[in-house]
Amino acid sequence: MLVRTIAGTVLGATLIGTGTYFFLDLYRWEWNRAIVAGIVFLAAEILAVWLLLNNRLSRVLAHAGGPSNRERQIRDRLRHNRSAGDSRAFAWLAETRQNAGVFVPILLGAGLVLSGLAWLVERVARATAGFADDPRIAARLSRLGPPEGGLLDDHVNPQRQLMGPSRR
Repeated sequence: MLVRTIAGTVLGATLIGTGTYFFLDLYRWEWNRAIVAGIVFLAAEILAVWLLLNNRLSRVLAHAGGPSNRERQIRDRLRHNRSAGDSRAFAWLAETRQNAGVFVPILLGAGLVLSGLAWLVERVARATAGFADDPRIAARLSRLGPPEGGLLDDHVNPQRQLMGPSRR
């Protein structure tokens, strides 16, 4: 019950805080912040509706009566199957004569293969890195960048600043 109270308090504070910041950011014309606050508010609102519906449905189902015959059969079958098997989470790690510890050698082999692949990638990168000093590549790549003064370079034509844009 304490967990529900704490969760409800945090959810209510989240709804109030994000709702307040949503309208405050809209008032300040800070659209990106308003969008983020709105998304968090919407997520908190969806969570609140889900919690309320879940609480109501659990109350309705609790008053609907006990489990049916079919539910009891399934529950007994699940309980029987759980107790029949090994209760350890990683039963395949059990010490038996049949699986003679194959897991560790497989990991070592995979590590060896991955180390070899990393060595190969490093060698290929080292062999092809010498082409980065080629002046032709630098000349080709320089055409992709913006002009030296930027896109709005007014230093090239100083009369344009005084006269304004040309009217033709």
